[in-house]
Amino acid sequence: MESILQDIRYSWLVMRKNAGFTFVVIMTLALGVGANTAVFSVVKSVLLNPLPYPNSDRLVKVMFNKPGAGLYDVPFSEPELGDLRSGTNVFEEVSVVWPTSANLTGESHPERLEVLATSPNYFSMLGAIPQLGRLFGPQDTAPGFAEAAVISDGLWRRLYGADPNILGKRVFLDDDPYTIVGVLGPEFRHPGRTLTKDVEMWVTAGFRADPFPLGRGQRLIPGAIALVRPGLNPSQAHQKLDAMAAATRLGYPADYHAQDQWSVELQPLLESLVGNVRPMLLVLMGAVVVILLIGSVNIANLLLARASTRHKEMALRSALGATGSRMIRQLLTESLMLSMIGGGIGILFAIISIRVIVLLAPPGIHRLNEVNIDWAVLGFALLITVITGLAFGLVPALQSSRTEVYSSIREGSAGSGQSKRIGRYRIWLIMSEMALTVVLMIGAGLLLRTFWGLLREDPGFKTSRVVTAGIWLPNPNDPKTNRYPTIEVQSGFVREALRRISGIPGVELAAATSSLPSGSSQVNYAPLAIENQPIESSNDAKAEWIRVSPDYFKVLEIPLQHGRLFSEDDKSGKPEVAVIDRATAGRYWPGANPLGKRIKLGQGNGQPWVTVVGVINDVKHDGLDKDGIPHIYRPDYQTKSRIINFVIRTSLPASVLERQIREEIQTIDPGLPVYNVRSMDDVVGASLAIRRFSASLVAAFAAVGLLLVSVGIYGILAHLVSQRSREIAIRMALGARAVDIFKMILGKGALIAAIGILCGLSISLLVAPAMKALLYSVPPIDPPVFIAVPALLLGVALLASFMPARKAAGRNPNAVLHEV
Repeated sequence: MESILQDIRYSWLVMRKNAGFTFVVIMTLALGVGANTAVFSVVKSVLLNPLPYPNSDRLVKVMFNKPGAGLYDVPFSEPELGDLRSGTNVFEEVSVVWPTSANLTGESHPERLEVLATSPNYFSMLGAIPQLGRLFGPQDTAPGFAEAAVISDGLWRRLYGADPNILGKRVFLDDDPYTIVGVLGPEFRHPGRTLTKDVEMWVTAGFRADPFPLGRGQRLIPGAIALVRPGLNPSQAHQKLDAMAAATRLGYPADYHAQDQWSVELQPLLESLVGNVRPMLLVLMGAVVVILLIGSVNIANLLLARASTRHKEMALRSALGATGSRMIRQLLTESLMLSMIGGGIGILFAIISIRVIVLLAPPGIHRLNEVNIDWAVLGFALLITVITGLAFGLVPALQSSRTEVYSSIREGSAGSGQSKRIGRYRIWLIMSEMALTVVLMIGAGLLLRTFWGLLREDPGFKTSRVVTAGIWLPNPNDPKTNRYPTIEVQSGFVREALRRISGIPGVELAAATSSLPSGSSQVNYAPLAIENQPIESSNDAKAEWIRVSPDYFKVLEIPLQHGRLFSEDDKSGKPEVAVIDRATAGRYWPGANPLGKRIKLGQGNGQPWVTVVGVINDVKHDGLDKDGIPHIYRPDYQTKSRIINFVIRTSLPASVLERQIREEIQTIDPGLPVYNVRSMDDVVGASLAIRRFSASLVAAFAAVGLLLVSVGIYGILAHLVSQRSREIAIRMALGARAVDIFKMILGKGALIAAIGILCGLSISLLVAPAMKALLYSVPPIDPPVFIAVPALLLGVALLASFMPARKAAGRNPNAVLHEV
């Protein structure tokens, strides 16, 4: 114990004596440990931690599929929900999850809320506990909607000032009365997708009375979550569900077309939440691991450089009786002390980094609210701190312990074989550091190429000088109280709203649509029937249906290719028409003229046949990184849609226009809130948020790696010049020119860099294909990236080699020989 304390005291003295060296090592390690700890805490919270609900390993998302038609996770009907509950013996509990919007009225001003309609057992299945009042229970069972409502902690504080007397308050959602019976705690989040933000209010229903249509074929319920019975493995559960689906198809052939292959699938709830961000987070984790390795190699280089100046000290200690193991322990103690201090500072960096990551992260990443530094994260930080301390300290310790006593004491620090051997190790370390940097920079280059390509991608419409705004027409539970019951009434509202908005000074043109071309990550397909094509041949026909007003294509400057666009005369009671894009025309009428062809939504008899009257250019409606998705546009005045998004061509910014739009809309209907007023540039930019986030972080890590490797090359060449100063002086005394010395040192740096780059390229060729899921229009083995990165690194290496080479060439050989 005494000898260990002695090692610690001595290490502390050495660290204080070499304060500059100590600072560089500690900060390099703190950067690596901090980045790894921060990203690991995000990965752990988002991907690895179980969901914060009881029996979370048995929670699943229930998906109804039609694989024969290429449709997955499609809506289902209340009778099909009943089949899940009573006909399978698979689930303990099943709950509908129906994200929707609603207008909250009765307050000082109308609010648009994110609402989730559920079954009464939703909260009990998730083990939720209210911080105030109660949650849903058997007393809230009702054929349609019950009157009870539960609100989030955020809404309670934002709208009601955390009033403890909120229970029993009467509120109106889409003109329907509800009573607030409970307030959830701030930690509760809905484990599923929402429309735009966190759920603010929960309501419950039986889904078998108004406003829900009845019948097995009335499939409007968008989703469900369930708790699988204990002891039932996934294979057994799917066997039971397959048997149920087969019996259902057989029992109701009119509702289930054989070619659709209707089926039920279960997906672990955690996977349904985080599956889309898993590749991105794993790439970030790989990037910070590489940063840690680069930092460790750099520190090992620094320690080897110092070891080459301490071999006389080690020789004296050996001559005085110190064993090799004793000296190894002393040097490892020094490296571990450096790593522990660096690790401690790294944890502080991690705490700051986590806040920055959470602040900058796009809203598409679920569970970010759970990210924190817990004991597991601290244990991870300690583990990598100790491992890196041992890793970068072991080689210098072993080398220093092998000091040749006689030669070291006689020759001092210059020109010994020990120093040459350490120099060779340092060169190999720099080569490995260069290889790691190549891998990191190629990964960053591929992501940046993808992001840059998406920024330059033609979305098929013009985003400049366009402002968007959203409203939601109320959909009350009682059809008798519906203020917008028919297509004619809804169309009248849209026409009047567009007339008023178009009259705002600075507005050139306004239109409406049911869905903005916003780069939504979820494509809502619907089956498509094509006239005069047999069902078997159009088995996989599907498209996304979008409702637009006549001037929509003009506002967004979407070119017409054939036929005509919509007019004000395309309204209810007139022939049903549609405009399609080129992707739809090419897919379903290849080589033929689609004008005059008839299509309809679905393959049953409930929908009208619609005539194609126009073909427009393809629009990247579902994201800049999604190609070839067929879209069918319908006149807003021939269809019903309670979701209305205005697109407005204007010279005014969204912030100025928002108040005027709200005034005009609420002049028509004071109960309608206006939300999401923003520019179309912002709408499209938001679709790239996750790609921007990952590319920015990996690029930042690559820049750090490039800085570390340039410092490393400079250090090794500066040490090489110092080590070979006598040899260089003799060469110059014998007639070598300064330019020859300059070329020799520069060539040495170039050779080290070239070998490291070649090794890194070989590794990158193996690992780059794993990034394919994160790329768009960029192959994993992308020639521009694989050429630019080595060229950049070689240039940086030559730049880092320039100063040592210049210093060596500018030396006076006589002065050097006299010093030696």
